[in-house]
Amino acid sequence: MDKRRTLEKYKTPLMLTALVLVLAGGGFWGYHLIISGQRPLLPDPCVTMSLNELKPANVVVRVYNGGTIRGLAATVAKELKTAGFVIATTGNAEEPIHNTVIIGVSPDSPEVQFVASWFDEAIIRSDGRPDHSVDILVGDAGNQITAAPPASLVIPSGQICLPSPTASATP
Repeated sequence: MDKRRTLEKYKTPLMLTALVLVLAGGGFWGYHLIISGQRPLLPDPCVTMSLNELKPANVVVRVYNGGTIRGLAATVAKELKTAGFVIATTGNAEEPIHNTVIIGVSPDSPEVQFVASWFDEAIIRSDGRPDHSVDILVGDAGNQITAAPPASLVIPSGQICLPSPTASATP
């Protein structure tokens, strides 16, 4: 009986000491990671591939509604998904949009040119994004997909950098 009381007497201080040691170890480890400058390795934002033809299944797009018509981004995304594009997300744009705006790594990038060829009178912007995904901002006036969009785009160089599967899974 006496042995049991002794164990109960020291149980709380021992548990508290163990928790403080775990907390101190975590703090020490975190501090040294910050001081050493080591960062976790991130996946490559895009993977260079040999492709002669860019098809919808190779392009990752995000569709945003910048107009006043409710559900416009979802409607456009559904049409693009039916055509084979990979839809990463849909939502609302942060700015009001009148005509369709295509945003990608650069205006002459194959994936940007291909997506832009699917829309009538699309405005192209670049933001230097490393993952080579394409944002489509649709507005009230310019959300029409062309009557006969191209099925593919020939890539003269035969090389293209496309979003990596692991990079597109991260936000």
